[in-house]
Amino acid sequence: MVAFIGEISVNQVLMGGGIFTASFLVMLIVWSALLRTIFSVMGKSKFYFVPRTLKELFFSFAFIFVLLSLAVAVAFVDRGLLSGEILKILEILIIFAVANIVVRLVLTGIDVQQKRAKDRSGIYRSIGLVKSTAGIILYLFAILLSINVLSADIGSAVMVSGFFLVVLLFAAGFDQVKSIIAGFQLGDYYVDAGHLIKINGNAGFVESVHGRSTLLKTIEGKTIVIPNFQFFNRQFEIDPEEISEMYVLARVSGKDSVKIKERISAISSKIAIDLEDISDEYKPGVFYSGVEEGVHSFKITFKISPESKVRKVLDRFCTEMSKEFRDRLKTLRLGEY
Repeated sequence: MVAFIGEISVNQVLMGGGIFTASFLVMLIVWSALLRTIFSVMGKSKFYFVPRTLKELFFSFAFIFVLLSLAVAVAFVDRGLLSGEILKILEILIIFAVANIVVRLVLTGIDVQQKRAKDRSGIYRSIGLVKSTAGIILYLFAILLSINVLSADIGSAVMVSGFFLVVLLFAAGFDQVKSIIAGFQLGDYYVDAGHLIKINGNAGFVESVHGRSTLLKTIEGKTIVIPNFQFFNRQFEIDPEEISEMYVLARVSGKDSVKIKERISAISSKIAIDLEDISDEYKPGVFYSGVEEGVHSFKITFKISPESKVRKVLDRFCTEMSKEFRDRLKTLRLGEY
């Protein structure tokens, strides 16, 4: 006598288990052979990361093999069971398992390409943003496919709604999008950390370049955030890293302009003695420009030695001026040179 579990006999269950095991083992064998082939073909090429990443994703592939083997076994026992909700669940699980594999391959490829790149400008400035965006897009695509599996009508409606949502978000954040795109292109203009630039009436050193904005530190120590798209619709200058002469404009409040000038001269001369970046052939010059509402203006000139960095001189000068005059120091800014 044959025992039954519902409408399925024990023999069918045992046969299904055997088919499941056999299918799973066959898939593992095929996978192992395929992986060895991929290793032999790509192992020493620039795509060496592909077989290594696939090997690391063994459990993801094994999960897919389990699902496929289960589908084969269920179809053998009772093809009717493989329709409806069970089939949809299997399809959704496979979609997300495949999405996980694709995301891992894409992100690993981006990391490898970043390590290879000698020039870290352009898109490599925003590599974190690129990876996050790629992952979100791929998983979002998997979600849309899953919704489509549940209901073709609902899936189509969701895709259309998603398209209009993307359009609205793009329109609402157009400046943000422009800044992100501009961040990818800034490398073509050689804007990099440490460069002295002038934009929007501000002059200072680039602290860092991010996906949407660039941080600029003025010689007064203020940090200014410049949206990247402004580098493409505003005039800006990138000053040479090595210059022969530097001008600093200082405004100091006080009653006696002569004494203020003497103190600025003393500071400038001391810096010139201490730093090799300032030429020994010329003494720093301090010139009085005038007074307005009790605030005296001065122009200070430094002769910079060849192959010296202007930022080192500026940082030292600003520090000494701040210590000397404190609240009386109203402004410090770079002059034209």
